[in-house]
Amino acid sequence: MGLVERHTLRSLSARLTRWQKIALGLFVSIFVIYVTSPYDGSLRAFFRFQKNVVTDYYQSQLPSDGWLYRKQHYPIDPNKDIGLIVKTGYGTKHRMPLALQALKNESFTPDIIVVQDFPVIPEQHRYNVTENKSIEVVDILGWNLGRGALKGREHLERIYKYKNLADAVDEEEWVLSEGLGRAIGWELDAMKFLPALEYAWNTLPKKKWYVMIDDDTYVIKSTLNMLLGHLNFGQPHYLGNPVGDYKGRFPHGGSSVILSGAALRNLFDWHPEIVAQANLESPFAIWGDKLLATTLQKVAVYLDESYRRIFNGEHPWMTRMWSDRLCLPLMGFHGLGDKTAMEQVGEIFKDLQGPVRWSSLAKIYGVPDYQTFIDVPIRPNINYVGRLDERSTTVENVASPEQCLDICDRHSSQCLAWIYDPNGKRCDYAPWAILGDFADGRFSGVNGKMGKRLMSRCHGPS
Repeated sequence: MGLVERHTLRSLSARLTRWQKIALGLFVSIFVIYVTSPYDGSLRAFFRFQKNVVTDYYQSQLPSDGWLYRKQHYPIDPNKDIGLIVKTGYGTKHRMPLALQALKNESFTPDIIVVQDFPVIPEQHRYNVTENKSIEVVDILGWNLGRGALKGREHLERIYKYKNLADAVDEEEWVLSEGLGRAIGWELDAMKFLPALEYAWNTLPKKKWYVMIDDDTYVIKSTLNMLLGHLNFGQPHYLGNPVGDYKGRFPHGGSSVILSGAALRNLFDWHPEIVAQANLESPFAIWGDKLLATTLQKVAVYLDESYRRIFNGEHPWMTRMWSDRLCLPLMGFHGLGDKTAMEQVGEIFKDLQGPVRWSSLAKIYGVPDYQTFIDVPIRPNINYVGRLDERSTTVENVASPEQCLDICDRHSSQCLAWIYDPNGKRCDYAPWAILGDFADGRFSGVNGKMGKRLMSRCHGPS
């Protein structure tokens, strides 16, 4: 550093007050600690969480979908550029044919791997989405054990449980297999996430994007195409529906998990020692989706919560259409384990053209539009609010449904739907609405004025 630079610094220091010097020193100290802390350290996690809180608040106050309709700089062909990993278990294997049929219905036929926690049985060799494209089914826990990734963990209870199930399947003891599969399925599922992605990365032709779903999850092809075309697959991306505290934010596996090829390359090609350690931790993991997230954090790949409002973890009739996402595309549904549920969704969405917005659900399922709720605001024996949580509001000692409606009108920015219980004289309202559920003796409605105002802000293809 020359004389001029030193003189400039001394002059600047002389102009600073004592408190300004303390603040500057504190800032520099925190910055140095931050950049030298581990990628998965608590300090980095804290600042990421605070950033996401601010971003989430901004998006909730000023929701925008305009960016979705701008020119895509990274357009994809979902059938060629996506690798799809579907997780199933012995207790839920009956869902797979319907899940694959639903993909076929919407002409979503990427390369697919089905990963499970039991040996492949003959009926699974018939899985396909097109006549010319077979689907590989792999016992991912058996594969991970066989290659030695769990060496030294063979004595653990969870591994014994897997081996008992595998032996029962090999011996064709179907009743025992069914009981074991249902009893231990969630434990074994926690061990599938990392090896499933590694297997897909090493086995499939290299893809721009990898999507992992459960066997009761339905993804909407047009939404994948619309979202991913705006993201650079050459950079590490990790997307999903965030849950958990600041120390370990992770995407809810049932809502689908999306990773770019670059993210998997960073993990599996460049940091195999971190993958090896995570595999050894998997027999103790409670949630496999969280183990995946904490492992990716160690290689500086973090969950991007900017797109959280596109993801959904509910089945259609319980999907909460929030006021801050009505204009955004909907990624799909979860909880379609019932045979008729997946079948119906597959049929309903197979011929739809263009983006499916959250707000589109009402029209798709034949629910009255917002104008009808302005004309007839109170509906008997129905519930348009659904499940309550900390973001809904309860008002006690409300005398009538008309008063509940008035409360909603007075809190219109926080009330998209309301429900009134005359027995308890209770009024609940929320910033979301569902398609409508039977509720004997209660009254409910949707804030039609607010809904029309929000929909007027939606963009569309130019």
